Amino acid sequence: MSHLLDVNLLLASAWSGHADYARANRWLNSTTAFATAPITQMGFLRVSMSPAYGASFADARTALAAILQLQSHRFLTDATQADALPALATSKDVTDAHLVRLAASHSYKLATLDGKLCKKPWSAGIAENPL
Repeated sequence: MSHLLDVNLLLASAWSGHADYARANRWLNSTTAFATAPITQMGFLRVSMSPAYGASFADARTALAAILQLQSHRFLTDATQADALPALATSKDVTDAHLVRLAASHSYKLATLDGKLCKKPWSAGIAENPL
């Protein structure tokens, strides 16, 4: 099964200070196929440069490039439109719902560390924590 990585799994795979770094790296290096998309790559850069990680733009791009260079990486194109999203209760679900729909449209699972996301009815069978 192929997975689209969400931002939190990308962060865990890239930064040694992340609590799940070792497990995320083991999983990422053992998977036969995983993907990123424009929104997950840009989200990775945004959060990496935030005070929580404090990376420079150059360091964030270098860390992302190391993941993208893995042989098992694929890049998913994204033509998801707003009308493809389910009815949502909060604005905080918009990006997650987008990623769930994007993964499903490519017959992928969404790999996430977000346990709450995995329990949303509209993510059932798609979002999962692979660790």
